[in-house]
Amino acid sequence: MLKVLEYRAKIKALKDEGNVILAKVDTEKRAMTADEKARFESVNAEIDAVESRMDNYIKVNRIPDEELRGGTMTAPQKPAKPTFRSIGEQLQAVANFATGRGLDNRLVENRAATGLNEAVPTAGGFWVEQSLVGALLKAAYDTSAVANKCRRLPVGPGNNGLKLRTIDETSRASGSRWGGVQVYWEAEADSTTSKMPKFGRFELNLDKIMGVCYTTSELLQDAEQLGAVITQAFSEEIGFKMSDGVIRGTGAGQMLGVLESDALLSVPKDAGQTADTVSSTNILGMWKACMGRASAYWFYNQELEDQLQLLTFPIGTGGVMANLFKPGGVGQDGTILGRPAIAVEQASGPGDVGDIILMDPTQYIIIDKGGLQTAESIHVAFLTDQSVFRFTYRVNGAPALKSKITPYKRTSSSFYMSPYVAIAAR
Repeated sequence: MLKVLEYRAKIKALKDEGNVILAKVDTEKRAMTADEKARFESVNAEIDAVESRMDNYIKVNRIPDEELRGGTMTAPQKPAKPTFRSIGEQLQAVANFATGRGLDNRLVENRAATGLNEAVPTAGGFWVEQSLVGALLKAAYDTSAVANKCRRLPVGPGNNGLKLRTIDETSRASGSRWGGVQVYWEAEADSTTSKMPKFGRFELNLDKIMGVCYTTSELLQDAEQLGAVITQAFSEEIGFKMSDGVIRGTGAGQMLGVLESDALLSVPKDAGQTADTVSSTNILGMWKACMGRASAYWFYNQELEDQLQLLTFPIGTGGVMANLFKPGGVGQDGTILGRPAIAVEQASGPGDVGDIILMDPTQYIIIDKGGLQTAESIHVAFLTDQSVFRFTYRVNGAPALKSKITPYKRTSSSFYMSPYVAIAAR
């Protein structure tokens, strides 16, 4: 019954978090922001996953209904399992085990709670303790200007990916919305045609991000410093790699980036446009073609910033300032047409597709499972007195849409819309 109590406590904590978001939105009488919506959906997905695990546990263990309803639901008091005070302290324990200096019982005692590898430790590795890895991964997403705005969905036990039923909608024309649903006014009844929705499948399997960190024997002696170095280095690098994957991932053994997606919409460059430039008509063309503008973000190469500030409209002989871009203050994002504009290293160089991107990140899905797994070796850099830690994080991501969308009404047959918009190469 203790396990059921743990599941119920987790579900209650998730529900409390969801209710906090709802209460904040209700108090301020507004719609959810993109970040709030993404987290709210993630919380609900986690609740479904935990409830499913709890139901399976109850079935397997044949726990009677009367026991679930009351009576014996009070959990016996057990002594708290010993935990590590910091990630540095746990890495010290892993290093000591790898070098034959004994196995710290905390690596074993926390197996059920923290996800210690079920295999023989010498054949595998150790999961970083959950209370510690949560902070490390949070820092990784916090430092990722792109990935932290995407829709993040956890993968439950026994699964290695995500499969979702989707509506196969590529056009907003009548008879194509929702993949084929169509309704009529009563007067049109004589000309009705039978239609049914068309469904598709969004399928995404987990891949891995792997990292290696070399540490000197001196650094291993200082748990606090080791933890600080590992946390900062890996959180920043994982965050960087995640944003790079959202934008430029190839989809081959890694995330599929929007620049490699068939759903990317590249608006045409201006006639006679100078190489490596961005114009006001480029920006307006991107805005016109963007779906999900209420939650969209601009991501751009910082080298374009002076051009963005000097954008003009071609009126008169010299033109007039467009004022489309408004730079932010220190530590603040700028805006373009009222939506946040963020300089990111992962954007392409000026003139290449992806030097500036307008996208709705809620239409990009990231899946992950568990936390970080670590293994340690003293042999790789033995002659330089270094130990090597290898970290593994199971994660993947892809755009939610597979193609551009044909709008309901359009004049030009070449006009499409998409949540992922860039400018053609200049």
